[in-house]
Amino acid sequence: MAAEEAEESAFPLEIRLFGPMHVRLDGAPLAPLRTRKGLWLLALLTLRAQRQVARSWLAGTLWPESFESDAFANLRRSLYDLHRALGPQAHRLQSADAHTLQLDLAAAFVDMVAFDQAIVRGDTASLEQAVGLYRGPLLEGCWEEWALLERQAREQAYIRARETLAEQALSQE
Repeated sequence: MAAEEAEESAFPLEIRLFGPMHVRLDGAPLAPLRTRKGLWLLALLTLRAQRQVARSWLAGTLWPESFESDAFANLRRSLYDLHRALGPQAHRLQSADAHTLQLDLAAAFVDMVAFDQAIVRGDTASLEQAVGLYRGPLLEGCWEEWALLERQAREQAYIRARETLAEQALSQE
């Protein structure tokens, strides 16, 4: 695992969503954001890896009980805060137009993306990699509805991977 961690630290941006969310920029922790919603904004964009996400959906998802105008104002503040915290990696927050956002994850390490890719490959080495990446429930400590659905999907994939690996180990005895 130490070699794996050393390799991962070479990335200018690391986002770990399994267990408590951790973000590192060039090996240093992300500067604290004013609110957890800024971190959840980054998480939502990460979960939608490389896809355009409607700002209206982000605002409604993060501030579901707010008036639309307030939700958009909150989104702008959180986006500004996140942009500042990302510093030299802020270029990753992209907008194709005024209505969408996207997080560019090229040359970044995201444990959830690596996990999902390993699960899809499905061979023994990949399943072992996926199990190794799973450090606990996705976005541990986040009880938002959108996080719970994502968490459940990854937990089920993790359990299936462990069961498959256990079956393979038993069949080799």
